[in-house]
Amino acid sequence: MGKPFKITLIDHEWDDLKIEQECIQKRTKKNAPIEFQVLQSRNKDHIIDAIKDSDALLVMYADIDEEIQKAAKKAKIISRYGIGVNMIDVDSASRLGIMVANVNDYCVDEVSDHALSFILSSARRLFTYHEQTKKGDWDFKKASIPLRASNALVGLVGFGKIPARLAEKLNAIGYQVISYDPFIDKVTMEKASVKKVDLSELLASSDFISVHVPLIEKTRHLISTNEFNLMKETAFLINTARGPIIDEEALIVALKDGQISGCALDVTETEPLPHDHILRRLDQVILTPHAAWYSDKAFVEIREKAILNILDVYDGKEPKYLVNKKVFA
Repeated sequence: MGKPFKITLIDHEWDDLKIEQECIQKRTKKNAPIEFQVLQSRNKDHIIDAIKDSDALLVMYADIDEEIQKAAKKAKIISRYGIGVNMIDVDSASRLGIMVANVNDYCVDEVSDHALSFILSSARRLFTYHEQTKKGDWDFKKASIPLRASNALVGLVGFGKIPARLAEKLNAIGYQVISYDPFIDKVTMEKASVKKVDLSELLASSDFISVHVPLIEKTRHLISTNEFNLMKETAFLINTARGPIIDEEALIVALKDGQISGCALDVTETEPLPHDHILRRLDQVILTPHAAWYSDKAFVEIREKAILNILDVYDGKEPKYLVNKKVFA
């Protein structure tokens, strides 16, 4: 019997690891044992010390850069809990022959529902009415007058799985939907009853702008001062993707100066959001704690599918959610 196939879980935020351990137990072969090491650290030095003989890395939030990848000389795969892989240097991993995998389909309904909830809550002024009514007021005129759905335009920044699902829900309610995505063609969007536009047109014309692009260097601060200058004063900005896509300093200025009406954020540039952060105090801001992905089913799926990527490699197969496919080929 050879050395065990070693999986190192770098970091996680689960109460226990029963789901991962059960998946491993079901797939382990008698003549090829699996060792499951739990580090629970984002410290670079700790990670490097722990992964030198690891065959696979499982990660949630820790940065896995080229230096760490080079230290993991035996590593065949890095699997990430979630859709985004911005914390992993995928280019470096590809050069080093390390597969990178994610879970790109576990929360499509959850995140699209969350974004839709933000849009509907903002559209119907629910949070304003709630706060005023709880304080003793009873006056529908205290909030700015809502738009009828059929008169409102929603702009989707990105048109991947989640925004495409959101578009279905918005169309069913009666919203007009447009989208900016340089990688999706006009015909595909038209089939989904969505009009393809450029980013400047989307920003200038939308009543609600919902962000759904991955975080890469080209999308970092995609929405900043120039973009806020294009938006309507009545516009609401929604972000359920990644915090750094929006330049928060520019956002705060835009909110204070009345350049936009408000925003709803499930993600922020720094997470957790600091207790004294101004976004917590601004009345025009709705906040949730990076919870858009969360549901009973998604909670299980993200964990099973992330570990199953690794167990596919253990079995000599291509991981289902492989990002850098050329490495396996």
